[in-house]
Amino acid sequence: MNYYELTTEHLDDMARLYVDAFNAPPWNDEWTVETARKRLHQMIHCEGSFGLVAYQNGKLSGLILGGKEQFYDGVMFTIKEFCVDQALHHTGIGTSLLNACEKRLNEKGIKTIILVTSRNDGTEGFYRRRGFHSIDGMVMMGKELCD
Repeated sequence: MNYYELTTEHLDDMARLYVDAFNAPPWNDEWTVETARKRLHQMIHCEGSFGLVAYQNGKLSGLILGGKEQFYDGVMFTIKEFCVDQALHHTGIGTSLLNACEKRLNEKGIKTIILVTSRNDGTEGFYRRRGFHSIDGMVMMGKELCD
């Protein structure tokens, strides 16, 4: 497995992987390569953006992307997107990619990672088994804006 800090050069591969991953269960989204490419492009160009891609045998196997954000007590990293090729689930690639990302973030002086994920064993459970925990006193909220 080869890990690279992601750049716009990886966008086309990333967009295809993103569509395959997030249009499948448990998300069942309706991404197109065009909309995924636009989202990933926007995220890469945000200040503090950082991510890794994993290639195996010349094929993109996974990606993790987020951003470094300043807080009063240091810099945190927020994972915004993380996915692995559907055919490679349960092979350890996700864990390996997350570990590689954590190592690089630690080398940059970042000590905390936060994220938002679905409440199901396939997503929340993945992170719990790798040392993540719910943050007391925090809740994710949203509001639909209508005409």
